[in-house]
Amino acid sequence: MAEQAPSDLPYEEFEPFCEWKRLEDSDVLQVHLAEFKKEELRVRIKNNSVLTLSGERLAAEDWKKIRFNSEIKLPKDTLTDQIRAKFGDSVLSITMPKKKASPASIDNACPRNFISGVKSSLASLKFSKESAVAMAVAGLILASGAYYLIENAAN
Repeated sequence: MAEQAPSDLPYEEFEPFCEWKRLEDSDVLQVHLAEFKKEELRVRIKNNSVLTLSGERLAAEDWKKIRFNSEIKLPKDTLTDQIRAKFGDSVLSITMPKKKASPASIDNACPRNFISGVKSSLASLKFSKESAVAMAVAGLILASGAYYLIENAAN
């Protein structure tokens, strides 16, 4: 029969090394867990918004338990029902797919669409070469006048 470890062994807490990979359609969290086995790890989702990772293993050389416990707030755009975890080569990989934004919500939420709309409106305006030069000169005159006023106001 195999010798069982006493349940009252001292614990050593540790923080595993983690790497985030942000992809267009998902986020991937890689947790490096040397000397852990798949059976010693637990991945759960609490309240559809918090990812909990925990693990516990026996350190045979000094009769103590090594454990970790982490909680990670999930981004709002995560599809929590499609989160997948895989353990191999001492790395726990957790893939968190993102919700796809609808084109309408992108148009309403993204300021650059407003700016590109302004650009396209300006592009439709037609100026002659003479008009463009006259506007550039007027801009320079206004800028130098403003500079002159600012410099003289300080004195």
